[in-house]
Amino acid sequence: MELHIPTLALVAVFVTVILGGLLLLAWRRDRSTDALGWWGTGYLIGGASFGLLAARGVIPNVLSIEIANALLLVGYGFLLAGTRAFSHRETPVTVFLIAPLIWLTAMQVPAIANDINLRVVIVSSMQCTLVALMAYELWRERAEPLLSRWPAIILLITHAVMLNARMVIVMLTPIVTHHDLFRSPVFALMAFGTVLYTMTFAFLLLSMTKERSEMRHKMAALIDPLTGLCNRRAFMLDAEAAIAARASRHEPVAVLLADLDHFKQINDAHGHAIGDRALKIFAATLQRCIGQGLSGRLGGEEFAILLPGADLDAALALGERIRATFAQAAAELDGRAVAATVSIGVAASRAGDLDGLLGRADSALYQAKQDGRDRVCAFAGARAAEAVSLVPEAA
Repeated sequence: MELHIPTLALVAVFVTVILGGLLLLAWRRDRSTDALGWWGTGYLIGGASFGLLAARGVIPNVLSIEIANALLLVGYGFLLAGTRAFSHRETPVTVFLIAPLIWLTAMQVPAIANDINLRVVIVSSMQCTLVALMAYELWRERAEPLLSRWPAIILLITHAVMLNARMVIVMLTPIVTHHDLFRSPVFALMAFGTVLYTMTFAFLLLSMTKERSEMRHKMAALIDPLTGLCNRRAFMLDAEAAIAARASRHEPVAVLLADLDHFKQINDAHGHAIGDRALKIFAATLQRCIGQGLSGRLGGEEFAILLPGADLDAALALGERIRATFAQAAAELDGRAVAATVSIGVAASRAGDLDGLLGRADSALYQAKQDGRDRVCAFAGARAAEAVSLVPEAA
């Protein structure tokens, strides 16, 4: 089947412009993502470039060659700027200007202006550089778990490989005339590939943006914004799943409930900013001490920790480490002698449900408060009075 090149060129123009418009529309609806604006503008500029390139032989060469390729490189610059904006980086103005200026300067050299092969090599090499930079920008932020990131990187690498292949082809089998280029099967394949590439890349860009937005909404629903720990809902869901997974094997599981001592007094005496600092420091203490355990802020100054596979002794040891570490870290906050402390209740079981463990840990926590605070108590029976108390040496 023979591909009709003028039709492919026209399709490439309309597809690119339409996709650019859709990206700009998405940006207008969600102004929190500037990358969509850069990408949409880059696509529109690319569409204009394709239109001028497709009109070669009908319009003056200065428009269909010099200006068309300059616009193409500007469009790639906007795509790179969008990729950097997606990674929360600004783009210097030189990124937009350097490639088009190199191209326009090269066109002032007669040997280049009159040789289509040299022109293809120059434009392709700069396209390849900009595409490689886009792939690198996406790769350097790979820690962010976006599923569409990797297909986008692979697509960009494939595009760079094809651009290099185009340079090799024109060097090994030079193009004699423009007529040969536009009639060649290679050009038809390139035009078809351009249509597929622009559609696929735009889809992946929109997909990455949507994934990030969904991830942020999920974090807002499940993560406590002040401490960065799981909120009550997330902790309960994850803890129940962890306990259920071990119930059939009768593995031990422990729960710790922690409550900052005299927290209201800290807020009243030092202000809510200091109180927030105390909460953040305690959250950091938990993250540093618990390792693979699950922690969450249940509300206010109350926190919970789940330790799958831990028995009572291990949970008590961890609770004491958390208590001591926090007492040291929160002794002075912003130059004020706050001396914040924490009381911790511990419960452990081999066949317990989450509600039961939390209830027993709460009883142990109540006992720790009754015994003078700044201590760890373990629930040892059906009544809180039977709790075993670990009193710090300094008490």
